[in-house]
Amino acid sequence: MDLREFLDKVKELGELKVIEGANWDLEIGAITHLMARKGNSPALLFDKIQGYKPGYRTLALPGASQKRANLIWGLPLELRGPELVRTLKDKLNEPIEPVPPVVVREGPIMQNIYHGDEVNIFMFPAPKWLAGDGGRYIGTGDTVITRDPDEGWINVATHRIQIHDESTATIFHEAGKHGDIIRRKYWSKGQSCPVAVTLGGDPYHVERGRGDIRIPWGMSEYDYIGWFKKKPIEVIEGPVTGLPIPASAEIVFEGEMIPPEVESRMEGPFSEWTGHYSPPRPESAFKVKCILHRNDPIILAELPFFGVGGGGMPNFGLWNHLDKLVPGVKGVWTRLEFGGPHAIVISIKQLYGGHAKEVALAALGCHNYNKKFIIVVDDDIDPSNINEVLFAVGMRSSPESWDIVRDCWSGSLDPLLSPQKRELGDLTHSAVIILACKPYHWIKDFPPLVKSDPKIEERVKEKWPDLL
Repeated sequence: MDLREFLDKVKELGELKVIEGANWDLEIGAITHLMARKGNSPALLFDKIQGYKPGYRTLALPGASQKRANLIWGLPLELRGPELVRTLKDKLNEPIEPVPPVVVREGPIMQNIYHGDEVNIFMFPAPKWLAGDGGRYIGTGDTVITRDPDEGWINVATHRIQIHDESTATIFHEAGKHGDIIRRKYWSKGQSCPVAVTLGGDPYHVERGRGDIRIPWGMSEYDYIGWFKKKPIEVIEGPVTGLPIPASAEIVFEGEMIPPEVESRMEGPFSEWTGHYSPPRPESAFKVKCILHRNDPIILAELPFFGVGGGGMPNFGLWNHLDKLVPGVKGVWTRLEFGGPHAIVISIKQLYGGHAKEVALAALGCHNYNKKFIIVVDDDIDPSNINEVLFAVGMRSSPESWDIVRDCWSGSLDPLLSPQKRELGDLTHSAVIILACKPYHWIKDFPPLVKSDPKIEERVKEKWPDLL
């Protein structure tokens, strides 16, 4: 499914809003944030953007409803709640059988190609999203494609991309991410890192590129997507880098990331998922040598929002990981009320003394980037219900059941990193494990939870539909 097929289906759902005449400078950002705060917003397709030809468009909020999120994941549109979680969890429990991409000679992305002096990044209506941003960000719903110079495998990841001039951008990388490890391999050899960037395409590629579901080092996200969708991705070979590029992508920049000691640009600030502006810092210059785009191209925007929308999302990848290590896990949820994806709630059926602590440590050991809170609750607590979670923390935990784990993997986006730690390159923080469970050694004597009978609740809802 390319981006245009996705939009056709969104139109059929009646969930697409076309907005004409907005300015790229702050107006697109303001409209997007206002609509996001309302919740369950339609997808927003900005056209006839001031200063640009009609047809040069930007799509925001592609997955801001449950139906559209399911569409991106290739799930039945009506799936909700536990059934949705189980469906994806069962899929992720299947053994991964990589399906490599297939190379094709032509694709829509080749409709327009610019080289050398023809390159001009500003031909696209990249927004300046918020006033505090350091510039225009063309890459938020993007994928950054690199090849490991030693092992030859392809990495596909999502990183923010800021424009600096007609042929120069920066690609923000956090230390320790696969893309950062790969580019440093090139730099250590005194070489620039070849890179291709898609700025619109199948929205699922962006979901996969975020890395929320960890796949092994050395496995390409392309191979994983092919397995997940049961169909290989069609790619062309980039005319400059030779890197595999989705043939149905909307916009592609090809070029190289220069060793930072040769040329850097100041990247940021940017309005990040932390709810704070990430501080500016030097980033390697990304020199764009070739631009490819479809007719009437669409920039895909996937913005981080602070205090917007629902309070959490199921964490299928971590649940799948825990099932391989410990028994009794009944649900895993990422709680966004904490300001981002650094708070995890895990529901378990306790089976032995120390079970809850074992689960918490196993969770912290799985891709602990920016994880600050691991909360373990009993299986009578719904991890997707923040009120029940806070009840468990208040009534089933005590200071003795909280542990601090120091020197965990953080990143430069963390607003709590002190200037001194940033200067030293010490990107670590502490994490808290909260065991909000009934004490296992006298769990049978623990007072029962007060809950009304769900059958009675359904009966009264049917009897008094207007009231309830």
